[in-house]
Amino acid sequence: MIRLLARSGFPLLAVMALISCKGPGAQSPSEAPVQPIAFYHSVHAGDNEIPCLYCHTNAERSQTAGIPSVQTCVGCHVPGSSVIPPSQAQLGFPGADRDSTWNAEAVKLVGYWQRQEAIPWVRVHQLPAHVQFPHMSHVRVGLECQTCHGPVEDMEEVYKFSSLQMGWCVDCHRGELPIPADQLASINERSTFVRKLAQLAADGSDIGGQIATYPDQIASTDCFVCHF
Repeated sequence: MIRLLARSGFPLLAVMALISCKGPGAQSPSEAPVQPIAFYHSVHAGDNEIPCLYCHTNAERSQTAGIPSVQTCVGCHVPGSSVIPPSQAQLGFPGADRDSTWNAEAVKLVGYWQRQEAIPWVRVHQLPAHVQFPHMSHVRVGLECQTCHGPVEDMEEVYKFSSLQMGWCVDCHRGELPIPADQLASINERSTFVRKLAQLAADGSDIGGQIATYPDQIASTDCFVCHF
């Protein structure tokens, strides 16, 4: 396989980096689940440059990123939604004259708001019940959403870009996955694990065994970090 890639001229290192970044078990765009409303991240996060945390407000303050409420959505699409009774809500945009397809999808949104029903989104990222992923810890150290979730700003339908399997997470904590330099610098500055090692070193403690095995480690790999 390696010889075939080399002969074809395909950059082997790029292939390996992509594989190590996503991990076995990652999905392809064609595996994205069908959602009740065609919500394109490429339009919202991409074209309109809406920050991830505008919709997923819990990501920097709790374990889960949270799914935006219908109220958040109509705040943009239904003018006056904060004062108009939901039953009287009318779609502001996109209009049918502009784009009939997106208008039809947005009308579905307004319907959920009028009925005061939650949109039954199909979950894409699902971890086992015994695994915890504290979003706030990762966001606060400067890790961008795309590091785990992929280029969501380019995705039409969101799919599981990374495997999210234990080995993939451990490799990241050990500093063995490619992370952009600016994010890595932020992590090294804010990570409690890195700062603890630095403090131990400053106090004259022996941390040779810790940094000798994984010199680029950026977070703890103790079991309780994810299993609690």
